[in-house]
Amino acid sequence: MVSGADRSIVKHIVDDFFPGIFDAVISGDDVSKGKPEPEPFLKAAHMLEVNPTDCVVVENATKGVEAAKRAGMYCVAVPTYVSPDKLERADKIFDNHGELAQYLLSLK
Repeated sequence: MVSGADRSIVKHIVDDFFPGIFDAVISGDDVSKGKPEPEPFLKAAHMLEVNPTDCVVVENATKGVEAAKRAGMYCVAVPTYVSPDKLERADKIFDNHGELAQYLLSLK
């Protein structure tokens, strides 16, 4: 999980709602340059010991899409609070989380 939020907020969300789900968690406090810089995503790939080109990023924000693409990662997006045109750099844009889930399950 890569978030620009403070570590305490990210820790609270992960511990309360997603315990044991994420193998790497990056907060805004863990990097010197946040999104739209690629550093957060590159740090997560490094922690997971995977090549950035083998990563799929799920985003809902313009800066996040920009960061993922600058990191060399495949990016899918769901416009939860911005219009789809703001996410146009994403490789795929889904209308809703249901479509996203179907797509991700098809990658197995």
